Amino acid sequence: MDGSTIPAASPSVRQMQPLSHSKPLSRPCLAWFVAAMFGIAAPVVAMLMLVEAPAPAPLALVSGPILALGLMGTGMIAAAIAGRLWVGVGLALLAGAGLITMARALGMPPLPHPFSTGLAVIIASFSFAARGSLFARSASDKGWWIAVFVVGGEAAMLLTASAMPGALPDWLLVLLPAQWASVAIQTALTGTGTRAASAALLALAGTGGVTVLVARLWPRRWPYLLMFSAWLGLSALVWHQPGPPMPRADLVIAAAPVGPIAPFAKTPPDAATASALARVQRQVAKWPPAAEPDLTQRARNLLLIAAVADLYDTEPLQSHLPVLVAAELEARVPAEQRAAILAAIAADPAAGSVAARESLAMLGLPANVGDAAPVRNRMGLYAARLARN
Repeated sequence: MDGSTIPAASPSVRQMQPLSHSKPLSRPCLAWFVAAMFGIAAPVVAMLMLVEAPAPAPLALVSGPILALGLMGTGMIAAAIAGRLWVGVGLALLAGAGLITMARALGMPPLPHPFSTGLAVIIASFSFAARGSLFARSASDKGWWIAVFVVGGEAAMLLTASAMPGALPDWLLVLLPAQWASVAIQTALTGTGTRAASAALLALAGTGGVTVLVARLWPRRWPYLLMFSAWLGLSALVWHQPGPPMPRADLVIAAAPVGPIAPFAKTPPDAATASALARVQRQVAKWPPAAEPDLTQRARNLLLIAAVADLYDTEPLQSHLPVLVAAELEARVPAEQRAAILAAIAADPAAGSVAARESLAMLGLPANVGDAAPVRNRMGLYAARLARN
């Protein structure tokens, strides 16, 4: 063979080449700076702004969208810059761990579902990094700019949906992988864990896997049809099996509540909610406030389980937890004293301690800190309802 000639790589050889750039980045420092701004700086600033707000919602209630945007900004842009899937996944996981640690330092209670949270973060990191690696493969050194525009567009829609519920149509939101990640992470932080967000997790994993396949088959174009078909099909799955609605903190409601306050479920729970309720009930058996020697305080502590969930609008658990609380009151407070104790709490919800609200994370539920008036109000409402039953 003539040493001056190099045989052209066959299509099969090109197909097996790593997912990398064909050209080096012209301004790599700028690219990594933008990735850090989108993936780390912006989420940290959002957390700090929420903590400093006059009446902040607990971070656990708003960390889903913040973490999703951090993972997307880091994973997608980093993978597009480096041209390596594993770089995007690794940096996204580091960013996610750092943001969760930051939220904990700012007052977010311990993770109620660590496994579910970790699983959601891992799958979202993979899915976002897969898209970044495709941009690197298809657009070479310009791929990170495409990633920046995609992250900016999805971030704008996700933040709009979070700040102004109902402003964007549901059919549009179910098309966004950032929304899938937000729902999956938020469900792990304040909801029923992995099972309730299974459609969103499956959509993230499915689109990520197909995107990696498309990148490996580049420059063939037909796999794009497969990718878009999978995206639309998995979006339809999320549409038909949506996760729980995002919680909201009604912290301004204290004295004269209106609307669906202190609801009781009228239908049996679905399988995911029933599983979550069973887990809460198992944890109640080991929860020290449920064994408080003072019977009135014990009842008050049990009522907090329903009161805090209602305050944060944590459906689908919200309307089913009062049934669980009623069963626990029957088991833990003597029948001859129960009605009088509940009536006393309803008449004077400001009495006694509500410190047990801070340890609700032990039950896999969102904890509550800060102004006690709203949660005392909800506690009194539930006491009144249960006293009549």
